[in-house]
Amino acid sequence: MQPVSRLSGAIRSMPMRCGRFLTVGRKSCPVLSRNPRRHRPKIFAVQAIIRRMTMQHEHIVALARELSLAGFADTLNRQAKDPFFADMAFVERLAALLIAEKERRAASRLTRMLNEAKLPIKAAPEELIGDEARGFKTSIMRELLKCSWIPFAWNVLISGETGTGKSWIASCIATAAIRAGHKARYYKVSDLLYSLSMTLEDGVYLREREKLSKFRLLILDDFGKVAMSETEKSILFDIIEDRSGTLSTIIVGQRPYNDWHGFIDNPVIADAILDRLSRDRHHIKLRGESLRRREASFDGL
Repeated sequence: MQPVSRLSGAIRSMPMRCGRFLTVGRKSCPVLSRNPRRHRPKIFAVQAIIRRMTMQHEHIVALARELSLAGFADTLNRQAKDPFFADMAFVERLAALLIAEKERRAASRLTRMLNEAKLPIKAAPEELIGDEARGFKTSIMRELLKCSWIPFAWNVLISGETGTGKSWIASCIATAAIRAGHKARYYKVSDLLYSLSMTLEDGVYLREREKLSKFRLLILDDFGKVAMSETEKSILFDIIEDRSGTLSTIIVGQRPYNDWHGFIDNPVIADAILDRLSRDRHHIKLRGESLRRREASFDGL
């Protein structure tokens, strides 16, 4: 058995890779090393950069959400996971982020305006097709859905028997108006007149009336269905007067326009209301049987 000193000397004389050199004893030659320790500084540097970039990304996302830029933040997260955006120029990526935020805000505003409108029916304007047999033409419906008449404060009157689709048509027009950026609000005439009459005693009547002026389009449904008191007739005149020539109104009811005078049963108020609605208005007179009447069938179950 060899002495320990000889073993240690033999080990020192064995070829060893150390650093960048191949060492034989005390002599060395410049040979690239395959020792993974050589790459550790670079690995640590890359990992540090990745951690720093991740922290920066998370900070930007958090900052975007703090500024209520949810669309910006969500799109930035998607960009980080999609290699397609890696080669995209900075300006292009920034434009994509801003467009996403703009679209999110537009969608959020549309949803908010639809909820605020309180429409009775979730109607899709694209489903509204003219039917001359029922009393309205396709060309007229197309123009109404463009909503180009709203800035001119035109009014629309829709009359017809029960179930002919009056409220549905009004909801379609209102939905199209909201999509075009106009605020709309739906009321049943009896409910609105009653709630406003209650404010007369509270002294906030004028304030409540002013709230209606923020809606470019006001839908008054079921006109002529319930008899009005003298106070409610005066309130109805105030509403029509406030909007005359400045804001649009859709009035929906079973009674035709020429029958309103008898229903209102107050010559002075009736003349005043009809006079203000006689200018720049379009009257849709629906005909036909109720669309709600149909035979039950098991075929569709």
